[in-house]
Amino acid sequence: MAQQFGNTWWGNEWLRSLTHIDYENRIPRGARYARNGSVREIQLQDNVISAKVQGSRPRPYRVKIIVPKFSAGQVDKLMNRLIARPGIISGLLNRELDPEVLDIARSCGLKIFPERWDDLEMDCSCPDWAVPCKHLAAVVYMFSREIDNNPFIVFQMHGFDLLKELKKRGIEVDNVRQEVEVPALKDLVT
Repeated sequence: MAQQFGNTWWGNEWLRSLTHIDYENRIPRGARYARNGSVREIQLQDNVISAKVQGSRPRPYRVKIIVPKFSAGQVDKLMNRLIARPGIISGLLNRELDPEVLDIARSCGLKIFPERWDDLEMDCSCPDWAVPCKHLAAVVYMFSREIDNNPFIVFQMHGFDLLKELKKRGIEVDNVRQEVEVPALKDLVT
């Protein structure tokens, strides 16, 4: 059976970082809720991940995860380091996010992914006092799919758009990737 969550390096790193700090094994409990379609209306607004999760009660629970924003100074420091790396920029121009970007962010003192629970502010309207509850955990899993679809969202969840920051610095990313048709072997051999 194919893995349903964290299929890309970035999506998997999001899950790994949260399961790594999950000493009470609560994150895996949310996988069932994520798989069975209980998570609805997941969205990222600025640095807030929100969703509704259908639990055992008629009304879905409201879930909110607040990710710390990076300051303008932190963003500038990261962008300056990224711009100094032509290989990284080349990948970004092709809308590819190299895992090395995580190391560069760490060298700037930035936490892309949480290292402790108090790196995130989490809230669920369910009666379970534990954080994370299974509803929050389900949203963590579903958000890994969002990251799988668009790894640049790991910066958006900290309140900034990496591609727009590149554009502000004169590096155009939009519509750069072009499809290249690879000829068949029979067309090359005559």
